Amino acid sequence: MEVFLLKVGEPMLEMFVFIIGIYAFIFGRVGLPWKLSLSGWRARVAGIFLMAPLPILILLGRVVGRGVEDQSVLSFFGIMELVIVIIGILCAALFSYLTRPKYESADQEERIIQ
Repeated sequence: MEVFLLKVGEPMLEMFVFIIGIYAFIFGRVGLPWKLSLSGWRARVAGIFLMAPLPILILLGRVVGRGVEDQSVLSFFGIMELVIVIIGILCAALFSYLTRPKYESADQEERIIQ
């Protein structure tokens, strides 16, 4: 039984990223490494970026996966799964970096981070 592009049981990364995206979207906050965090609308938009790969992959698997039984084609789409998830993660990270608050001094930044 095919659910995604390959076999059932393989899309663990997609599900993990999707769950983090749901959490960020619903609660409006998410902690990031390096003492960074997102809150409010920034966390919700980043959550949308993190949730987007799973529906895209399901749709792609349904459209392209019909009648395809060639192993080379399936392995190509397996690689595409990983690439799409990485693009979603990079888009969320880039968005959070570009929309980070600007601080006038390092002392003000240190007080807000703590």
